[in-house]
Amino acid sequence: MHKSFIGAALAAGLLFATGASTGASAQIKIGFHAPQSGPAAADGKSSTIGAEIARDWINEKGGVLGQKIELVIYDDQNRPEQAVPIANKLIGQDKVVAAVSGSYSAPTRAAAAVFQTAGIPYFSAYGVHPDITSGGNWAFRGVTLGGPQGKGAAKFISTKFPKAKVSMLTMNNDFGQSIADGFKEVAPKDGLTIIKEYTFGLGERQFGPIIASVKADNPDVIYAIGYYFVGGPLVAQLRAAGLKQPIVAAQAFDSMKLMEIAKDAANGVFVVGGMDRQRKTPPDLQPFEAEFKKRAGYDTEAVAANCYSSVMLVVDAIKRAGSTDPKKIRDALAATKDFPMLTGKLGYFNAIGEIYMPLEVTVVKDGTFVGATVIDDKTILAPPGK
Repeated sequence: MHKSFIGAALAAGLLFATGASTGASAQIKIGFHAPQSGPAAADGKSSTIGAEIARDWINEKGGVLGQKIELVIYDDQNRPEQAVPIANKLIGQDKVVAAVSGSYSAPTRAAAAVFQTAGIPYFSAYGVHPDITSGGNWAFRGVTLGGPQGKGAAKFISTKFPKAKVSMLTMNNDFGQSIADGFKEVAPKDGLTIIKEYTFGLGERQFGPIIASVKADNPDVIYAIGYYFVGGPLVAQLRAAGLKQPIVAAQAFDSMKLMEIAKDAANGVFVVGGMDRQRKTPPDLQPFEAEFKKRAGYDTEAVAANCYSSVMLVVDAIKRAGSTDPKKIRDALAATKDFPMLTGKLGYFNAIGEIYMPLEVTVVKDGTFVGATVIDDKTILAPPGK
């Protein structure tokens, strides 16, 4: 089936590399895929720019092991059926020594199985579904798993708004459901009451019936799980309907385009798993933000920071391994401790490549995301095993 996917995709002209080469001296190939077309293209563009900044800065400093890094980039269109042939092409044709996903959970899950079978290290920059790492020990995740993210949201809400009644608004995909499951597991234990959970699809932009029901619920807090391009209209319509309750959102609301879409309605929205743009650490954060804005024309996106850090970490693992042997790179990744990601300090990976990292909570203020608090609770954020 995988071979037929490759043939069909090539025949249709759906696979293409973009700006991959850094010159004739590039020899160490790292794969990268992201949704550069389709509804998720804005995140894909930001992700790719973040990865390219990492590549360029690494190469400006001489590369690694005396060789330059080549980033082999493909568009997965946020489609699992595209991610599988891309993974096969990266392995069989491009001969990458490792790969990074700058994509969402569904295509990352699909590609992870291919890299697992081939024995190639695979790093998910921000996909949160548990199945990405559950198939073996060759995949790693650069963000907190969906379930612990949901638990972290319950911790934040119960601390800031004790005994709150909560209306949940959940996107009905891998991202939404995995985070919602974690929230629902611990919310009652944290003293929260879930009034009702409403679900919506990736393509929805009008939320009148849901908002009318939420208004009737009269919750203390609204907890929204979805992507920014759905979150923007949702937040704007909630506020336009007169709902003034605090809105707590999931990680993927962290996009500067949230403010572009929702405008002033975004003010005060909390994002659990967001990125504080004002932080002074690590030392490459502020230079990265400046370089990203120069290349992209807009302010830093968290997905871009995640992809930058993911490429940096993979190259750091190659350096520590002292080899381009995929097995040695995998082992070096697994042994990573206290690595400074732009979105926070990576503590460690567990046996199946799940990360432990404190969870930053941000709030929209004056058109950007600023730090509100940090959740550093090993009980709820500790990565689960199989």
